[in-house]
Amino acid sequence: MSFRYDVFISYRHRPLDGVITEKVFNALESYKLPRAVKACGYEDIKRAFRDTEELQVSRILTETIDSALDSTNCMVVVCSPDAPLSAWVDREVANFIERGRAEHIYPLLIAGDPDISFPPSLKLVPNVMDRVMDIRVPGNDVKKMMAKAETELLKVVSGITGCPEAELLREHNLRRNRRSAARAIAAAATFAVIAGVSLGLMRVAQSYRETASRQEAASMRILNELTYSLPDHLTNVPGAYSRIAGILRQNTADINAILALSSDEESAQLEAAANYEKLANAGSVLGMYEDAIAAEDEAVARYEALVVGGSSDASRKLASALNNRGNLLKSAGRYAEAAEAYAAAIAGYRLKDGGDALTLAEMLGNAGANAVSLGDDLRAKEYFVRCLALLDDIGDRSDALDAAAITNYNYGVLLYREGSYTAAEERLNASCALYDRLLDITDSLQNRASYVRTASVLAACLADQGQYDRAEDVFSPAANIAAELASDGENTDYQRLYAELINNRAINFNIQSDYARADGLYADAAEIYSALSQKTGTAADQALYALALLNRGENAFKAQDYGHSRVYFEDGLDSYSSVLDGLGDYDTAQYYAWLSYYDLLYRRDFEAAVDAGLAGYELQPNNVLVNLNLGYACLYAGYHEEADALLTMIAGLGEGQAETVRLDLAAQQAAGLYSDYTAVILDKIG
Repeated sequence: MSFRYDVFISYRHRPLDGVITEKVFNALESYKLPRAVKACGYEDIKRAFRDTEELQVSRILTETIDSALDSTNCMVVVCSPDAPLSAWVDREVANFIERGRAEHIYPLLIAGDPDISFPPSLKLVPNVMDRVMDIRVPGNDVKKMMAKAETELLKVVSGITGCPEAELLREHNLRRNRRSAARAIAAAATFAVIAGVSLGLMRVAQSYRETASRQEAASMRILNELTYSLPDHLTNVPGAYSRIAGILRQNTADINAILALSSDEESAQLEAAANYEKLANAGSVLGMYEDAIAAEDEAVARYEALVVGGSSDASRKLASALNNRGNLLKSAGRYAEAAEAYAAAIAGYRLKDGGDALTLAEMLGNAGANAVSLGDDLRAKEYFVRCLALLDDIGDRSDALDAAAITNYNYGVLLYREGSYTAAEERLNASCALYDRLLDITDSLQNRASYVRTASVLAACLADQGQYDRAEDVFSPAANIAAELASDGENTDYQRLYAELINNRAINFNIQSDYARADGLYADAAEIYSALSQKTGTAADQALYALALLNRGENAFKAQDYGHSRVYFEDGLDSYSSVLDGLGDYDTAQYYAWLSYYDLLYRRDFEAAVDAGLAGYELQPNNVLVNLNLGYACLYAGYHEEADALLTMIAGLGEGQAETVRLDLAAQQAAGLYSDYTAVILDKIG
C-alpha cells in the first residue's frame, strides 16, 4: 500500500506536549538514514503529519484528520497525564485501530506512566508496551528529553522504513562516535597550530577582526531575511505559523548573541526589536496572547531605550510598536489597556516629524475599532472620521485601500449595532467593494478573511432589514471561503471568523422561523467558540461562546423546546458572568440584555427583568438588543408607554426587526406570557 504520510503524530495541545511534538516532528522529517542503511535499499522518511490544534471545527477538521489517518503508515501518540483528557486524541487512536493498523502505533511517553498517560483506546492495543518510546526525565527538561529521543525514536524509524531497529542503533552509534572523534582531532589540531604559530597569529589579528566584522554583517543580513521576508512569505501557507514562531524564537537567540559582540549596537537593537514584533504577531495568530504581549513589550522596551539614547529611527518605530501592542491587547480582550496603548501611539506619531499619513490613519482606525469593543461609541466615531479624512488624501495605493476597507468595516459594525441599518449597509458595501479590488490585486489569505468578515456583518444587516434572499446570497459564497480558511487548524483568527459567520447565518434562518436549521448552525458556532475559549483563555472568546449558547436558547424558546432553551440560557449566562470583569461596556450590556430576557421568560420576575435591562441601557443606550429586551420587560411589568416607545422604535429599523418583534411576542404568548397591551403594539408595527 502507498502512503501519503510516513507518520501521524497525535497529541494534546498543552505546553510540554506541544513543545515535544514540534521537536519530534522536525526530528523525524529531517532524519536521514545512514549511507550504509540506504545502500541496502531502505528509503528516508519523507513526510509527517500532526494535528496542530484540537479545534474541532465541525466537519472540516474531521475530514482532514480522517484523510490523513487513511493515508498514514505509522502513528506516534504523545503520552502525558494530559493526553487521556483529550477526546480528540483518543478518537484519532481509535480510528487508526479501526483501520487495522494497531501494530503500527508507537507511544511516546513524556511524563507520568502508562496507566495515567495512555488514552483509553491506546490501552486496548495488544503488545503496545513493546513499542513504547520512553523519554521521561526528572523535571521534564526538554533538552535532556530530546537527547533520549535520539535513540528512542529509532523504534518508529524502524517501523516506517522497515530497517531493523538493531541495525539503525548500530549505525547511529557509529555516526555519533565518528562525530566525537572528529571533534577531538579538530581540537588537537587547533592546539598544535596555536602552539606553533602564536607569533603568526599576531600578524593576522587585524585580518581576523576585519573578517569577523564582515561575518557579523553577513549574519545580520541573513537574520534580516529570516525576520522579514521568510515569515511574510509563509503567512499565506496554511498551518505555517507554528514553524514561523520557531524560526523567530531561534532568531531571537541568534540576534541577542550577535548583539553582545556587535560594534553597531543601534542596528542590532533595531533588528532584535523587529524580531520580537514578528514573534508577537505569530503568537497572536496561534492564540498565545500572553506570550505575544510579552514579546511586544520586549520590542517596546528596546525602542524606548533607543529613543532615550537619541536614535533618530526609533521614535516612529516605538509608536508603531505601541500600536501593535494595542492590537494584541484588543485580541486578548483587554480593551482598556489597548486604548491606552493606541492613545500613546497616536500621540507619539507626528506627521511634521516625518511620519507617514497612512500609518497614522491605521493607528486611528485601530483605536476606533477598539473603542467599539469598549463601548465608547462617540470616541470610535471621532477616530473613524479622522482616519477616513487622512485616507481620502492618499489615493489608490493598495495599502491605503486596505486601511479604508478595514475602517469602513468597523464603522459599519458600530452603525449596525446602533440600528442605523441604511448607513451601516453603505459602509459595509463600501468595505466589500474595496476588498474585491484588493483580491484582484493580491489573492491573499488575509484579504479573503477580511472579505468574509465584512460579508458576514453585511448579510446580518440585510437580514435585519427583511432582505433574506439578499442576505443568503452574501452568506453562501462567504461561508465557502470561511470554511476553507478554517481548515487551517492552527489559525485561531480563522476559526473565530468561521464561527462568527455561521452564527450570523443562523440569525437569518431564525428570523424566517426555520428553527431547526438555525439550531444546527448555532450548535456549530458554540462548538468552535468553546474550543477557542479553552485554547486562548480570553474573556472575549468566553463571551462569544456564551452568546452562541444564548442565541441557541432563544431559538429553542421560539420552537417551544422549553427544556433545552432554559439549559442553554442558564449555561450561557453562567459562562458570561464568569468573565464579566474582563469585558468592555458593549459585552457587559449584552449580558444584562440576556439576563433581562431570562428573568422575563423563566423566572417571570418582571421587575428584575426591567432592572437588568436598565443596567444594560445605562452602558449602551443605543444597542438594539438592549432596547429590544428592555421593551419586552417593560411590556409585562406594566410600563406600557416605555414598552411602546422601545418596541415600535426597534420595529421601525427594518422589516427583519419588525418580524423579530412579531415572532418574539407570539412565542412569549405561546409560553403563557400575556399583556393586554401586546395587541396595541402589534397593531402599531403592522
